[in-house]
Amino acid sequence: FSKPNQVQQIDPFAGGVEGSNRFSGKRVKVDPKVYRYDHVFPPDQETEEIYESLCLPIVESTMHGFRSCVFAYGQTSAGKTFTMHGTDMNPGFIPRTIADIFALIEENSEREFLLRVSYLEIYNEVMNDLLSTGTGYRLRIREDKRRGVFVDGLTETVVVDPEQVFSLIAAGESQRQVGRTNYNEVSSRSHTIFRIIVESKPLHGSRTKTRLSEINLVDLAGSENATKSGSTQRVKESGYINKSLLTLGHVIWKLSSGKEEHIPYRDSKLTRILQSSLNGTAKIAVVCNISPSTGNTEETISTLKFAARAKRIKANAAIDERLDDRALLERYRKEIEELRIQLN
Repeated sequence: FSKPNQVQQIDPFAGGVEGSNRFSGKRVKVDPKVYRYDHVFPPDQETEEIYESLCLPIVESTMHGFRSCVFAYGQTSAGKTFTMHGTDMNPGFIPRTIADIFALIEENSEREFLLRVSYLEIYNEVMNDLLSTGTGYRLRIREDKRRGVFVDGLTETVVVDPEQVFSLIAAGESQRQVGRTNYNEVSSRSHTIFRIIVESKPLHGSRTKTRLSEINLVDLAGSENATKSGSTQRVKESGYINKSLLTLGHVIWKLSSGKEEHIPYRDSKLTRILQSSLNGTAKIAVVCNISPSTGNTEETISTLKFAARAKRIKANAAIDERLDDRALLERYRKEIEELRIQLN
């Protein structure tokens, strides 16, 4: 790393401008290239510091009514799941987000809140509900004018405290597709999207609007070479993973160009579901994980280019406030009022 927010690409084979390519034996010349980002973190940076720099501002925006998304991108074994989930001793973005959301609710005495969570897995382009006990497999994507793009039949559970959310995540993780490769003993073989839907309304006022926002916390499976990873038994999995990540990269590239042209969201389930987060109307943070190994140079450069493109996307996020019945908070309030009238 050359400067606090720059990454410099140098010759990975000889440490200089000219060297011998260890794969072909040919002499190659590599021009140094600088990529500029908002932040560059060294390997020993604490997750808490990264979270506070990147994710916490997104969480705070979500609580103010903005749609938002945070995801980790990079090759397999680069640390994406560790970044998003962490460990008991060193929590990742997801548990820290959950804790901070409930802390922010406690600090806000002027609004009432209702939280719902869902946990979706995309495995071989098949969508599975990780919070379902048996019927949430092979779900379908739907779209209508009222709800936009949504996953039909996906469980959304109302939650009241962090412990309940952590319990749901643990149950979901037990159903997630994982496998062993040369890179990892436990490698994620699917993409997951943990979504927290936040509704809030002022405590006082009869016709006040309900704020409806959400944060998508995405743990992507890593791009990989099936031969290098030793996962020749999982060629089909690798093909689906790489295809969806390629589509994501294509979508990011199209969005970063600034041109008014067709965006291929429908080319994969991942980009279709995240369309409302990627299209510029949401707050978004991307954590790109790279490997320091020279054996992963090609994948690292690809990740650096992806991050540089993602940074060029221009967002125009807006607070979503509404009076309609899509907000469960308003619906529940009406039901309680009707029950009170019936009791009287």
